[in-house]
Amino acid sequence: MSRIDRPSRKPHRLPATSYCVTRNSYFFTVCARQHGEPFRNSALARTVLDSLLWTRRRYGWMLYAYCLMPDHLHFVCRPTVEGPMTDLGARGILPESTLDHIARFKSYTTNESWKCGLSGPLWQRSSYDAIVDEFGPFDEVCRYTLDNPVRKGLVQVWTDWPYAAVVDGW
Repeated sequence: MSRIDRPSRKPHRLPATSYCVTRNSYFFTVCARQHGEPFRNSALARTVLDSLLWTRRRYGWMLYAYCLMPDHLHFVCRPTVEGPMTDLGARGILPESTLDHIARFKSYTTNESWKCGLSGPLWQRSSYDAIVDEFGPFDEVCRYTLDNPVRKGLVQVWTDWPYAAVVDGW
């Protein structure tokens, strides 16, 4: 089969401009890279969550819900402030976006993970993300986020999981 005859893959990434607007809420899944379950280390888990909350404050996000699992992080957020125009190379000149904020979050937490004895990248390069309305009804997406440890059999109710919370109620 020639390159032209192959079915085109559906991109998992939204168009870059989607991340620059304040009218969208996003569901993100960011997975750990090749370290197994690094967030079983409570010091690293706390650092990741503290950094997520700092990112929320610094960039003016609404952070509706999050859940840090042993090997990945789910969260639902919405930027409330449009960032300054920035030259993003291949992505063009766009307002700073949620992707830029997450890149900084991942860089910082990777550096912090080295203090916990890990080496190399902490996170996979990409994230899985969706505009909430395209993934499902808002309440269901937040519930999915919070119920992750219940589905995995780690706790009976999500409120018993120390790394899940509602931050900005919906």
